[in-house]
Amino acid sequence: MPVEVFISYGSADRGRIQDLVSRLRQAGVTVWIDEAGIEGAAMWSEEIVGAINHCKVLILAISSNSTKSKNVVRELALASEEEKTILPVFLEPTDIPESMKYQLAGIQRVEYFAGNEEESIGGVLRALSRLGITTKDSELGQAPVAPAQAKRKSPALVIAAIAVVALLAAIFLLRPSDEQPANEPSTPATKPEATATAPDKPLDKNRIVVLPFKNIGTAGENDHIVEGIVNDLNTMLTNVDGLTVIGSISAKTFKDTEKSPTEIGQELKTGTLIQGSIQKAGPQLKINVQVIDTTSGEINWAKNFKGTDTNLFTLQSQIVKSVGENLDGIVIDEAKLNELKKSGTTNPEAYELVQRARVLEDVGSKVSTSKTIELCEEALKHDPQYADAYALLGTAHADSTGVSIALPINAFTKAKEAFEKCLKIDPENPIALAGLGRLAINLDWDIKKAKALLDRAYKRNPNEQKVLASFGNYYMAIGDSDSLAAFTLQGIESDPKARFIHQMYACASYFNGDMENAEKHNLIALSLSPKFQWAIHERSVILLDSNKFEEAEKLLLQGIKDDPDNPVTVMSLGVTYWKWGRKEEAYKLLSDLLHRSHSEYIKADIIALFYSAMGEHDKAIEWVREMKERKEMAFMLMHRHPWFKDLYELEECKALYKEAGLYETLFQYRINK
Repeated sequence: MPVEVFISYGSADRGRIQDLVSRLRQAGVTVWIDEAGIEGAAMWSEEIVGAINHCKVLILAISSNSTKSKNVVRELALASEEEKTILPVFLEPTDIPESMKYQLAGIQRVEYFAGNEEESIGGVLRALSRLGITTKDSELGQAPVAPAQAKRKSPALVIAAIAVVALLAAIFLLRPSDEQPANEPSTPATKPEATATAPDKPLDKNRIVVLPFKNIGTAGENDHIVEGIVNDLNTMLTNVDGLTVIGSISAKTFKDTEKSPTEIGQELKTGTLIQGSIQKAGPQLKINVQVIDTTSGEINWAKNFKGTDTNLFTLQSQIVKSVGENLDGIVIDEAKLNELKKSGTTNPEAYELVQRARVLEDVGSKVSTSKTIELCEEALKHDPQYADAYALLGTAHADSTGVSIALPINAFTKAKEAFEKCLKIDPENPIALAGLGRLAINLDWDIKKAKALLDRAYKRNPNEQKVLASFGNYYMAIGDSDSLAAFTLQGIESDPKARFIHQMYACASYFNGDMENAEKHNLIALSLSPKFQWAIHERSVILLDSNKFEEAEKLLLQGIKDDPDNPVTVMSLGVTYWKWGRKEEAYKLLSDLLHRSHSEYIKADIIALFYSAMGEHDKAIEWVREMKERKEMAFMLMHRHPWFKDLYELEECKALYKEAGLYETLFQYRINK
């Protein structure tokens, strides 16, 4: 009879293992073990290799003995290489060595503790049944399993509970010894899912979240590539009809989390969780994927995918198809999926450069933005048809205005050129479409064109943060606070931990006079990112409305400490001092900004806001005119800011909008409201 289960164990646990084997065989499971014990073997025999090759499931008996066994690691390495299913069975609360912790990823554990065998065997059999091993319908198979919480004995056991044992073996394969470098971080454990409260109602299985995958290898090496692969996978799943995919920002907040799949599912209202690991050795890639039912905490399926960095799209497509096959009512439209291929590249060098650029883009500083542009340009030398590289290049050029690198008129022109090149290769690239929609507002002042472009971008990827941000700016520009509020609420549902969406909803609420929600979501944005300068500024606006000067000052001084070059925070502090009656200090900060404007690009709206809040309307209008000439984004949005309210009825301000052909579209709407 073919072998169903191979058991890998330490020789000191032989007595416990013989009891487990006896119970498994009573249930009709065919089991192979090295009766002599692997530690007693003079060599790793052909018989052992053959048994592993022919088994369906490898049970790893985890104990303080087996975790120290190099032969166990060898057996796991072979099982992993042969893509065998691994089932970790914990014989005791076990302190996993540091060298193993880094490699662990969350799959379901099974306990088989001494003194609790009668109850525990049922859990082992049910786990084997889910993995395709048929067992007899006996009392053994129906035996109840004690709750994981009641059996938890120590923090070490919690760590052991998340082991993906196949990945432990990668240590042996990739490194000359079992020792892990001391500077590699350990991975926090996943809490047993039984500790979470059961959901009140079933969660939607087709509402999914893709957590960050583990990088199997040297800490820090290839992290950007692993993140890029998962981001692309997330985008592909978003384009599958019938699936609702949680945005990547929210997903990334659960990197190295101690929360169980059940807890994550409840927090994000998702019925399915996808997690895994990626191992890169040269051009070779091995991607391990687990799909987990968040209601039960059980693994629906797990599979390994192999390929190279030149056929990433094929590899990711295989994963997406496998996910779809295991969810109800999902039919993969391969033609639609293949459309996404247009944005990618088969050039590994170009791909790596763009992933490095994506990491830097998130920093949002002067230096990081300049480096992002440089990396994208280098990537396009390797692959001139890399649409995603053009999209990111255009975004970086557009963003360069916000970090005082280039004047908007110059930066926007370069951005538009990059976006248009992207769309020649991939006509429905969502980032390029959203970017051109943003430029249609700021550069062309064409609201209808902007809406058409943004609609196309949203259809392609409703979770893409750049699409959401651009759409939000559109509603802010036209003064439609109601639509902005409704839109951002949808965004919060799909990406509940995205700081900028919460802040945008806070702004919409503020514009609508809903101060309760304005303050609530502004504080959420700050809790998600305490150094988020936009949220800091808006917080100061809310505080000043209530004359909470000391609280505003404390907030802004910390903001300046965190980002001393940011002129927005300096301006906000100056306005705080002015409204507080500390006018000399306010003028000092204004003078500093004006002095800086002679040697660096300071956005005109910052100075205009300062003067407007101080009641110096003539000088404010001069800087509003400068906003118009520079094509600054704020020119389209200033009519929404409360510190500009005294300018709304000034004929000089109305004249500027009439000159631009925007008075009827934008300003008159705000006045009528």
